[in-house]
Amino acid sequence: MAIDVSAISKLTDAVEALRGFVTKAAGADEKEEAPRGAVPENAAAAQMARHARQSYQKTARWMLAAFAAVGVLIFGSLPFAAIADVEVRWPSALWLVGGLVLAVAGIVSAVVAVSMVSEPEDASLGELDSDLRAIQKTDDKGYVFVKGRPVITVSKLRAWWNPRLACRIELANILHGPESSAHLGPNLASEERQASVTSLIRRLGDLESQHAKLAPTVANLSVSVASYERRIEDLGKLLTELRARRAEDPSVDKEIGTTSAMYTAAATKLDSDRAALTTKQKELAEVDDQLKLYQDHRMLVLAESGVMQLRGRFRLARRVMAIAAVLTLFGGTGYALALPGATASKDEKPPAAAPAPKPAPAPAFATGLAATVTIHEGTAAAAELPRECVDRPLTAVWVGDSRVPPTVGPFTVLITDAACTGEVRVARGEGTFSLVR
Repeated sequence: MAIDVSAISKLTDAVEALRGFVTKAAGADEKEEAPRGAVPENAAAAQMARHARQSYQKTARWMLAAFAAVGVLIFGSLPFAAIADVEVRWPSALWLVGGLVLAVAGIVSAVVAVSMVSEPEDASLGELDSDLRAIQKTDDKGYVFVKGRPVITVSKLRAWWNPRLACRIELANILHGPESSAHLGPNLASEERQASVTSLIRRLGDLESQHAKLAPTVANLSVSVASYERRIEDLGKLLTELRARRAEDPSVDKEIGTTSAMYTAAATKLDSDRAALTTKQKELAEVDDQLKLYQDHRMLVLAESGVMQLRGRFRLARRVMAIAAVLTLFGGTGYALALPGATASKDEKPPAAAPAPKPAPAPAFATGLAATVTIHEGTAAAAELPRECVDRPLTAVWVGDSRVPPTVGPFTVLITDAACTGEVRVARGEGTFSLVR
């Protein structure tokens, strides 16, 4: 049997291309730019969430690359050119169409699963609060707790089936559990209910309102104090000049009195504004300290929520990828079984027992008729021929003593082409046959 060197070369090129595809699909270590805004770039919680997101997304890309590699190996080893020789008949065509549909469904499911890992997570406490209310029991006063633990409204079976719900329930037990103050912040619990995300939202809202009221007041008092300081400085200089002129002009005494009264009033107002400014600055500093504290807890909660959501989406994507791999495997198998030559033809019956010798009637066709044949690449018959003799019409002589075989075989011919001489047996679907009229 001749070895087709060109086929080995093509297989090597395909393997190299597949390796490059896997590398590109998996992606290199990408440096994601740190988000800018209220959350500090170097915060531990923000770095943890950023690293977790990069890890999950990179792992998902590797999963997709491995899935694509397996799919390429499965379908790359099957001769797609043989589809033209398939006779579309019910129910035999069901294997071909059904296999391709299952394979496409598996590939699409894999792509959708990987894209889920790249979806953005909750970016605000309001979205997180809405997600938690969908799984935890609430009433008019807020979340419901029993013995310090949240009351979950999602069944265990549903949570097992949906990893995203399971991770959300785990997050609710962390944020609203006995250690909620460590995550949400101190002094959020009331006499009726313990701390929750809603409590953190309300506390942040109250502090923001207080800051919004105090900041303009402090700004106005700062401007007033600076203005009165300049006024007192100017009045002091004026009094000095007037008192220096008193020896020369005694009539300036009245003007000195007026200026002195204005100086005293300005000094009194300055002292009052300074006292008020000090008080308001102290109140604003207290509010800002608390606001920074709860903003840090807000950042921590959002980071924990983002990591937990990524974990749930990754687990769901992994499950969908497994189902997609099974669909692709069954689809490829069904497609392979539908190709010509994959299974023995039902029309071919085993030879019956030889009857008693009788005078043989004249055959309908005599052997040795001129014919034209084409051998498909990748078949057993093609392996016995040189590369240039595959997938092109060849002159031949039909060898047989029965009726002329169908165009798709099986048949036995003696190829008379100068470069491809030899007797070849071609199975069904491995080539085409036609007599020369």
